[in-house]
Amino acid sequence: MTEHFAQARHSAEPVSFQLNWGQVSGLRWGAANGKVILALHGWLDNAHSFLPIAEAFVASDLAQDYQLVALDWPGHGHSDHRPAGNYYPFLDYVYDAIQICEQQRWQQVALLAHSMGAFVGNLWAGIEPERITHLLSIEAFGLLSSPESAILEDIRQGFRSRLKQQGKRRPHYPDFSSAVAARAQAGDFSAELASVLVERGIEQLAEDDFRFRADGQLRTKSALRLSPLQIRTVLEAIRCPFTLILGTQGHKDRLQIALNEWRHAVPHLEVVEVAGGHHVHMEQPDAVWRLFTALLAGQNG
Repeated sequence: MTEHFAQARHSAEPVSFQLNWGQVSGLRWGAANGKVILALHGWLDNAHSFLPIAEAFVASDLAQDYQLVALDWPGHGHSDHRPAGNYYPFLDYVYDAIQICEQQRWQQVALLAHSMGAFVGNLWAGIEPERITHLLSIEAFGLLSSPESAILEDIRQGFRSRLKQQGKRRPHYPDFSSAVAARAQAGDFSAELASVLVERGIEQLAEDDFRFRADGQLRTKSALRLSPLQIRTVLEAIRCPFTLILGTQGHKDRLQIALNEWRHAVPHLEVVEVAGGHHVHMEQPDAVWRLFTALLAGQNG
């Protein structure tokens, strides 16, 4: 296993939050009672997605006054899977985050979010504009949407994907390196960065039996999606400073479609390109961290 990001590893504090359906786990760095930066990872990733940025955070002055909390979303990493018979409707991620804030009495939080986690952040910043103080969205803007005319086909495909998923066995691997190779092949990054994610995303069942922790139900298709107009309504409610990072080799084409659709809904949106792929925050953590600290400073200055 990689020993990169040693300072972040050694100073990481495991945290957990008991919600009404199960436990959400994560890692915390910095001042335990400081102002909160919530780090929200992408689909099938985990809190280690932010280990490279945590290395930059703990070396910065902000670690004296802030706490960086990286969550494992439900069904990911060390968090519980949703109870049997439940799925992963997108809005429930937002509600889980709100529940954690209510429980911890975090009246305001800044968001550092990637991909699926950034879609959550986009929605959350509109739903609770009084709580979200800053939003750095990495490789995600708006939300995956469907026109209203697609409602029947979306529901049919969603139900079919649930039926297909029933009884499926999660893949098993003979050793850690095989799991890393599979994760690297599925992603757009090096084996070194894949191993950082796999460390927290794998469980060892026997000497030669490894399995990813992620719930197989995460792979089912959403049966309901918001329409473009509904998403625009949410985005129009965002009040906080908002920066979108595009990886030069990431999902730029898809994101350009989203920007064409909704950028006018967030007139204060700043868009910045950083060299890298979809996981640019892992490839270029110092550059991404500088953009986040500039976002925070802009509000305070």
